[in-house]
Amino acid sequence: MKIGICTFTDGRERVARRLWEECLGFQARAAAWLRQEGHEVVEAREVIWNYATARSQAEALRDDDCDVVVFNFCVWSYPDFTAQAAEFTDAPILFLGNINPGYPGWVAFFASAGTMDEISRPFGRVLGDVQDPAVQEEVRAFLRRYDGDARTRGEDAAERLRGQRYGEFDGPSMGMYTGHIDQSQWMEQFGIQVFHRSALDIYSRMKGIAPDRVQAGLDWLKASCGQILWQEGRLTDGIDGTLARQVRLYLAVKDFCKLEGIDFCGLTGQLDWTEWDEYCIMDVAEALLNDTSDWEEEKKKPLICATECDSNGGLTMQLLHELSGTPVLFADLRHYHEDKDVYDLVNSGQHAPWLSKYSDDYRVNWKAVTLHPALDFYFKAPGASVEFISDPADVVTFARFTRKSGSYRLHIVTGSFVSFGREEDQRLANMTTPEWPHAFARLNCSVQALAQSYSSNHIHAVLGDYTAELIAAAEAVGAEPIVLG
Repeated sequence: MKIGICTFTDGRERVARRLWEECLGFQARAAAWLRQEGHEVVEAREVIWNYATARSQAEALRDDDCDVVVFNFCVWSYPDFTAQAAEFTDAPILFLGNINPGYPGWVAFFASAGTMDEISRPFGRVLGDVQDPAVQEEVRAFLRRYDGDARTRGEDAAERLRGQRYGEFDGPSMGMYTGHIDQSQWMEQFGIQVFHRSALDIYSRMKGIAPDRVQAGLDWLKASCGQILWQEGRLTDGIDGTLARQVRLYLAVKDFCKLEGIDFCGLTGQLDWTEWDEYCIMDVAEALLNDTSDWEEEKKKPLICATECDSNGGLTMQLLHELSGTPVLFADLRHYHEDKDVYDLVNSGQHAPWLSKYSDDYRVNWKAVTLHPALDFYFKAPGASVEFISDPADVVTFARFTRKSGSYRLHIVTGSFVSFGREEDQRLANMTTPEWPHAFARLNCSVQALAQSYSSNHIHAVLGDYTAELIAAAEAVGAEPIVLG
């Protein structure tokens, strides 16, 4: 990585000249360590003390195509020159506040941080001696998050959102403000056209699905699933059974999205569909839409679908899908097992079966699936819930778009999926809702940090570390990235 570094000093020329060599000494120490890390380092030739040096040194680093620029603080400096240097810098900025007790360098660090917040310019902060291993790891973490190639991938993914169409099939239910969206804001900020239709439209289209397509779907599910727990009145076989009703729903949504050029969608489900006997629960349709196969396409692109028409959840999922190319987890933050430091991520059927085994062969994934009768405790409507437990995965990225006072932000945290063995996993699943899919997750942040910052009942995830890409994508669409951990 090519890293630029510039240092700020007092705005009075006589003071600046007296501190010149000391400032360059701190800069040289930081630059030397960065070179030891294997980076190419471009050092500013002059210390920034006035407008002319703020412009000339920032422009020089910009012209050198630096991937990241370090703003180095070791003595007092004027915050307005920090802001002006930032204007002439197009790379991500990291503040480095050195330990130099004889001079108010930390005062400059915090004053400049306030200035950057005032002008809404994103930046990172590391405070301490660059020889301290803890400080070094903080710098490394920032550099990983702002890797140039990863940023390009994130910016490209954000750009691919522009021009897409989102199918909002009715609106969010159950009073969840975090799922509601402003259609005009989406068009302005993300370039996404919101296409709204009533769920009654989907219901009417179900009636026109050819019986042979429905029968093919039933046959495929019976051959693919590990187990189907038929139950009279709740989960029934046959072309007029309740599972067939869910197959019709899936095909109606799939066909309609293809007809209207819908790139991703949200289905209300609760409470519009789940409280009426002639309807069905959405679980099978949502699982199939989000998955990589069906009986008509052995290899298909997931059509990202958010349950409960959680549109901000769908937006998060679509961005993660653009980055990973895989299905995306949609789950409730259901429970935290303190004794195991693990979250039970659960949702009624929304998980794509690909998330069971992560296999390119749908047969492997679906053999882990059990179809359960819809719980009449929650749903008056019949049908099947799609249940499995996700396999372990060493590196997982969790994310979620939310708004605060109308402004978008993107929470990001890495972690893993874990397993405690089949029997123990099942015991844990039985403590919540064993009829629904589960992913047992560890997050690389404290429970306290999550409780204080995270603001949604839903969370989304893909395998791999996409922190750097998500930061870049968030900044590209004007959302604030919030990295936990």
